[in-house]
Amino acid sequence: MLRKMQTKFRKNLGSHRLLNKFIVGNYSKFTFIAIILAANFPFLYFAFSFDKEKAKKLYIEQCSKCHRKDGRGIKGVYPPLKNSDYVQNGDKIELLRGMIFGRSGRIIVNGEVYYGVMTTEVDKNLKDEDIAMILEYVYKELNNLDIKVTAEDVVKAKKLGKLPPHK
Repeated sequence: MLRKMQTKFRKNLGSHRLLNKFIVGNYSKFTFIAIILAANFPFLYFAFSFDKEKAKKLYIEQCSKCHRKDGRGIKGVYPPLKNSDYVQNGDKIELLRGMIFGRSGRIIVNGEVYYGVMTTEVDKNLKDEDIAMILEYVYKELNNLDIKVTAEDVVKAKKLGKLPPHK
């Protein structure tokens, strides 16, 4: 396998001396593999990065009308998303289903009871990656949680459909 990777590396970077430096020099096999991945799959960087500014913009466009720009909501009317026990203890897929399809019934957030209907504000034309980015923003920026949300999570939530009302 290493031989195949060396050949591919040599073809892509075209320098036998550079290849020898990485294999013979002070570099580990892990570094060599990381360089091959970076050279051949630059999109991997973007797959693992979080664009905070884009996520914030999407959150403001899609969620701030009710939950406010700072995520604090309106007490008794719209529950907070910032420092929210409902978000922190909630299931990621369930939260996505609520974002996509809406939610109704009684919920308790940070000890406060909320009754009502959450008609979803998430635009049906958003890409799955953008929907995932919004929830990841809520996790990271509003709750200090390092939870990754992917487009695959959004697809799974869409397949499961609308949530039953809270009781």
